[in-house]
Amino acid sequence: MDSIQNVIKLFEQYGLPMMATVFFCEYLNLPGFPAGIIMPAVGVLLAQSGHNLILGIAVSVLAGLVGSIVMYGICYFGGAPLLNKFFGKSKKFHDFVNQCHKRLEHGGGKALMICRLIPMLRTIVSIPAGLLQMDIREYIIYSSIGITIWNTVLICTGYFFSEAFLTGTFGVLR
Repeated sequence: MDSIQNVIKLFEQYGLPMMATVFFCEYLNLPGFPAGIIMPAVGVLLAQSGHNLILGIAVSVLAGLVGSIVMYGICYFGGAPLLNKFFGKSKKFHDFVNQCHKRLEHGGGKALMICRLIPMLRTIVSIPAGLLQMDIREYIIYSSIGITIWNTVLICTGYFFSEAFLTGTFGVLR
């Protein structure tokens, strides 16, 4: 329990900038930043450190949106050659991109918002949106809605059930 208290103290000191950095990286599709673990953990840290929940969610959404826009821009301007250079011949990755691509072609912004709510597709959707050169305003509006819903649900889960997470009732952080 001492190590958890140390993390909470660090979060009290560097919480929001540290959190913004992690969310930015997560929405850039960098490996090692799984939202299903990070976001509820941030909710626990927000609850335990006394940080404002609404401010924490706002920071997460803003950082996620900025990370998404950066990925969108890389694909918008760099296109498929740049994508192939970074991800090579990974069949699994290209399958996810193709799945998002089809959804965006048929559903536009609403499909983008729905993809933002589906694990794995939610961060990858920036890639086909950039490759398709989706209208940036539409991209930002629908991404903001989807990111807000996703982040809010996961962060609030950690926030409102922080005691259960910390005491091991959910079998986490024992």
